[in-house]
Amino acid sequence: MRIRNAAVAALALAAAACNDNTCPTESPQVSALADCTEIAGQLVSYPVRLCPTCNQTISSCDVQISGSTIFLDPKVETCTSSNSCPPACQSSPSTCNFTAPTTPGPYTVSVYDPATNATLDGVLTVVAPGGAESCDFATAGL
Repeated sequence: MRIRNAAVAALALAAAACNDNTCPTESPQVSALADCTEIAGQLVSYPVRLCPTCNQTISSCDVQISGSTIFLDPKVETCTSSNSCPPACQSSPSTCNFTAPTTPGPYTVSVYDPATNATLDGVLTVVAPGGAESCDFATAGL
């Protein structure tokens, strides 16, 4: 009877884990960051060109601002093995959303690319209200 109860408990635990609709997250390959000009203190949707594998789904982007550097940390959910699907770079970028600093000036935007074990940098130029907004990828990043 004890063995049966232990087996039932183990199956119940496994079933509970299967009902959890989240998958492990990881950092995807990154191919490019845009250079943008945005209004001080306003919401920014900063474009990041990712190269997820077929088993990765974009789930979030954490943002930390420290001085004149903005660190982006995009995450993907990885639900199955990617043994048969290499990364494929997106033609349409994903976005990391955050509020622009309130002080006008240039800010370095950095993101870690695990495929190259390096940091890619872009530029966010923050302008006073009334300035023009724009975002463009450098030709080399395409």
